[in-house]
Amino acid sequence: MRPKHQSRSLDRKSERGNVLAYTVLSALFLFLAVGLGVDLSHFYLAKTELQNSADAAALAGASALTLPDDQKITTAVNRAINTMNLNKYNFDNRTYAAVMDTTAQRALVSFAINLDGPYISEADAVADPRDIRFVRVFTPSVPVSVFFASPLLGSSRNLDAKAVAGLSIPGNVRFCPAPLSAVQCDPADAACAFATEFQGTCPTAGIQSYPDPDHPGQTITCDPTKQFCRGCKYTIRYSGGNGPSPGNYDGLDCGGLLRDNLAAYNDCRCGNLTEGDNVSIDTKTGVNAGPVAGGLNVRFDIYGNGLKQRDWESMPPDTNIYQGTSTTSQGVTTWTGLSYADYQAGTPTAPPTSGATGVANRRVLVIPIINNTEFTNGKTTVKIASLGAFFMQSQADNNNGTVRVEYVGPNVNGIVGGDPTGGVATNVVTPVLYK
Repeated sequence: MRPKHQSRSLDRKSERGNVLAYTVLSALFLFLAVGLGVDLSHFYLAKTELQNSADAAALAGASALTLPDDQKITTAVNRAINTMNLNKYNFDNRTYAAVMDTTAQRALVSFAINLDGPYISEADAVADPRDIRFVRVFTPSVPVSVFFASPLLGSSRNLDAKAVAGLSIPGNVRFCPAPLSAVQCDPADAACAFATEFQGTCPTAGIQSYPDPDHPGQTITCDPTKQFCRGCKYTIRYSGGNGPSPGNYDGLDCGGLLRDNLAAYNDCRCGNLTEGDNVSIDTKTGVNAGPVAGGLNVRFDIYGNGLKQRDWESMPPDTNIYQGTSTTSQGVTTWTGLSYADYQAGTPTAPPTSGATGVANRRVLVIPIINNTEFTNGKTTVKIASLGAFFMQSQADNNNGTVRVEYVGPNVNGIVGGDPTGGVATNVVTPVLYK
C-alpha cells in the first residue's frame, strides 16, 4: 500500500500539459476576439469613408437643382459623380472608378419630387425635371479586406452607403446682403418700365416663363422690361444723387462707408434682413460712382479708391476674375463679360494675378430688391420686396458705376439654409443633407 502523498504525486503527473493546452486555446480565442475587433473597427472606418463620399456627392448634386430645367438634372449627376470620385475608401487606398466606371456610376444617382420618393432615373428626370427637389446617391458596392477574422468573415466584405440631399424649405430665414438695393417696377404700377438701356437681354424674346421652384407645378412669368428675370442680363447703374429709377441700384446705409461695406467679405454690415423689412438707403453727400465701383471691383482683384492690396484677407477677390475681352471707346472700357453658367462650369477662368487667395462666389451679389414706389417724397427708409442674386459679368465702371450683371434668381443656392420651424418669410434656399 502506497503512502497517501505518493498517490497524490502520481495523480498530478497524469495531468501534465493540461495548463499548456488551456493557455493555447485561450490565446487563440483572445487572438480571434482582438482580430475581430480590429476588423470591425476597420469596417466602421471604411463605412464612414463611404458615407462621407455619398453625403458630399448628394450635396453636390442638389446644388444643381436651382439651375434651369434643361440643365439641372444632367449637371446634378455630373457634379455628384465627380465629387464622389474625388474621394477614396479603405484608408484612401481605393478609388470607386476601379470598382465601377464613371459611366455606370450614373445609374447610382436618382431624383424625386418628394423626400420619400418615388425616386426616378436620370433619363426619366430629364424628361420631366420641373418639380424635382431631391437627389439620392449610392456609392458603388466595394470590397473591404478582412485582416484577422477571415476564418469567420471571409477574405472581404462588400459595403456601400447612400445619402439624400435636396433644396431647403424656403420662406423662413434671414440673410445679410450686400449694401445695395436693385430697383424694379412695383407690380401695382402698370405704367412703370425700365429705361431702354436698363432692360434685360434674355434667353428668349418677350415675357419669360420658368417653373416656380418654391411652388411645384406652378410657373413664373416675368417681364424683363419691368422686373429682374432669372437668366436675363442687365446693365444697371448707380443712381447717384438724382434718386433711383427702375433699373438703377442704390446704396444702403449700413453704418459705414459704402465703398468699404461693398468690398468687405464675411462681415455683416447690414444685419440679417428678409423681405418685408425696412432698410435705410444711403443718402450721404459725396457718395458717387467711383467709391461704388471701387468697392465692387475688389472681386476682380482691382484695388483702388483708397483700398489696398494689403486688404486681401478682409476684402478678397473672386477665385475667377475672367471678364472676357475689352474694348475701349472714347475713354470708356467695356468687357464682353462672363455668363453665370460658364462661371459655374469653371471655364473660361482667370485666377487672381496679384497673389491673393480668391474666394468663390464673390461675384454673386445677394441684394434686396426694392419697388420703385418706395422711393418717393425724399424717403430715407424703404421696404424690401424680395432678396435676389446678381452675378457680376464684368467689373463696374468707375465713371458712372455701371455694372453688367446676370440675374441668378430669387433662390440663392449655397447661401443659407431654411429652418422649417421659423416664421419669417424670405426666398433663399440651399442644398441640405436629409438622410
